[in-house]
Amino acid sequence: TGGDEINQNCYTQDAQTQADLAASGKTFEQALDAFTQATHAELKKQQKTPVVWEEMALEHQVTLSNDTIVKVWISSQNAQKVIQKGLRIVHAPSDYFYFDCG
Repeated sequence: TGGDEINQNCYTQDAQTQADLAASGKTFEQALDAFTQATHAELKKQQKTPVVWEEMALEHQVTLSNDTIVKVWISSQNAQKVIQKGLRIVHAPSDYFYFDCG
C-alpha cells in the first residue's frame, strides 16, 4: 500500500490537507496510520496480503499486522530490524543494485 519516500512537505504545505488534519484532530502520522489501517482492512476482506515499503515499518508510526509483507530496499541492515518486529520481508536492497528512472 506504499509508504516509500513520502515527502511530508507536500502535506505540511497544503492548506486543504492541514485543514482536514486540524478538523480531524490528527497529526500527519496519525492520519497515515488511519489510512493504512483502513486500506489493509479492505485488502484483508478481499483475502489479499498488505505489502508496504520499509519506511512504513521503520520510520512512520503506523500499526502493521504480522501478516504484512515489508519490502526492504534501502539497506540490507534494515532487514533484521523489520524481522525483529515480527514482520515478513521481501529483501531487495538498493545497496547492491538499483535501477532508478531516468
